[in-house]
Amino acid sequence: MSTQAVTASAFAPSGGRSFVLAAATDGQFGNYVLSTTGSAQIGFAMTNDVVTNIQVTFEAGSCAWRLRNSVSQITKRVGFGFEVGATGPSPFSGSTPPITIQQDDVLEIYVAVAA
Repeated sequence: MSTQAVTASAFAPSGGRSFVLAAATDGQFGNYVLSTTGSAQIGFAMTNDVVTNIQVTFEAGSCAWRLRNSVSQITKRVGFGFEVGATGPSPFSGSTPPITIQQDDVLEIYVAVAA
């Protein structure tokens, strides 16, 4: 197993929020990103905000993310990250249908290292 740093940003019409995960463990979805201010999960950091864009960057290999409700276990949105230094992300690369963030929501990261 190895780890790598992951950063994420979630954007709402009213503004955005940055999130970070210093050591994402490869091969599992149990990696939660926390806000850079206050170290809160997305549900606490952006409660009732309508998010229209989520962008994730990672160091190497491949990366997927999911927005999931931690109580109901329903996955609400999924997407892929961009490797640091690769072409992208563009301002529209993380566009997602608008979703209202609930307090129980978490943003999880899945990384796999480069072979």
